[in-house]
Amino acid sequence: MKSKTKLAVALVCTVALGMSVVSNASAAVIQALKVSGDIPSDPGSAFWSNYGPTKGKHVTVTMDPQMITNPMWPNPSTKWVNVKAATNGKEIAVRLEWSDPTRNDIMVRSQQYKDQAALMFPVNISGEEPPFTMGGEGERVNIWQWKATWDKESAGSAGNTGMQDLEDQYGNMAMGSGSYYMYEPEGKLSGLDTAHESGTKMGSRANRGAGDISKRGTHVDFGMGKNEGVYNPGRATGNIMSDASIRVSAVEDLNAEGFSTLTTQAHQDVQGEGNWANNRWTVVFKRSLTNGDSNDAQFTGGKAPMAIAIWNGQNKERNGQKAVTQWNELKY
Repeated sequence: MKSKTKLAVALVCTVALGMSVVSNASAAVIQALKVSGDIPSDPGSAFWSNYGPTKGKHVTVTMDPQMITNPMWPNPSTKWVNVKAATNGKEIAVRLEWSDPTRNDIMVRSQQYKDQAALMFPVNISGEEPPFTMGGEGERVNIWQWKATWDKESAGSAGNTGMQDLEDQYGNMAMGSGSYYMYEPEGKLSGLDTAHESGTKMGSRANRGAGDISKRGTHVDFGMGKNEGVYNPGRATGNIMSDASIRVSAVEDLNAEGFSTLTTQAHQDVQGEGNWANNRWTVVFKRSLTNGDSNDAQFTGGKAPMAIAIWNGQNKERNGQKAVTQWNELKY
């Protein structure tokens, strides 16, 4: 009764605000295939193909427009997603596949947007389903968000040297006499307990190019190097968006308790990677069934609510502008 009451209240509020009501056409049951041995994170592995054990095990889930909160998105690019899942008794893995004719994995310029996909689970899987709108106050959800840009940047394995920067888009960049870089020795800020470097290159000051004014032979420096000597406050303070060395994969492990509450977890536990081929993205998310992180969903009851979201960067989709589903059921 509580679930029905919550849904009724949500619909009343939606109508009162003048918003369109989206039917739960995308509700589906995804049965995870039980296997022995390792489950590959590579979405192109034969394990996930028509030649492997998951052949014919996909479920096609219809994606809905996000019409609950502003900015609404009435016509998202992604209309459907194929979903497969597998478990070996220790780990759970979910593979998504959807059509996307453009690969958007570079986001350096302001007019660029990235392809993304996410899974969402209640932190308390055995309890009442929280609102599918990223949970609610006291009803925390665990979100696994894959980013095409993180795959492009080697998913953290290359450290900060793999991160894209303006030099990747503008090959003829040069620093003139009217510009400067702020040099931060060793990348540490006094009073902060952080070991994260500010620039992408380590070594002596004499080898840091633009960070050392005495190295310049003219007023224009064409050899400043990628991120060389730049003061990076995000990296210095341990922000995962700025510091690729914190990432464990191309998937970010997050929490939310409603709109505008999305928060990166201090401990990243989700593995995953994506692959773009034949005008389609395929992405695998993988994590242990249980762990000691109280912010994570614990897969113990044989089934869990699971929602899906997909963003098409070519369609300028970001934040709430996306294709979504309400709660589906993942059985394992």
